[in-house]
Amino acid sequence: MSTTRICAVLLLLLMTAAPTFQAAAHTTVASSTPPSGSTLEQSPPVIELKFHGAINLTSVVVIDAAKAERKIDFTPHASATVFQLPNPQLAAGKSEVKWTGLSKDGHVVTGSLAFEVKPKEPKAP
Repeated sequence: MSTTRICAVLLLLLMTAAPTFQAAAHTTVASSTPPSGSTLEQSPPVIELKFHGAINLTSVVVIDAAKAERKIDFTPHASATVFQLPNPQLAAGKSEVKWTGLSKDGHVVTGSLAFEVKPKEPKAP
């Protein structure tokens, strides 16, 4: 096989593998507790996010049904695969929890979770 042909084959292999390497560097949420899409009786005491790979969270906000945006705290404040969002205070109705972070390779990654908290039933007199 000629040197030109070998170089062409190697270039083709690298070009087809490059998207795989890039995709592997950006992490996504593996799971959350409670699961995204859940209908809850009340706001959970904590929301836990588990990622497929390490990430540095930089921001987490809750957007409620009235479209009001509120920052919420998270731990740890370091690169990790599991984060806790203590006392998110989700209001009755639909809420979106949006997160932003930096993946291992320094790229900004974002995502969101959706929850619905049932309204409290009025107490009978």
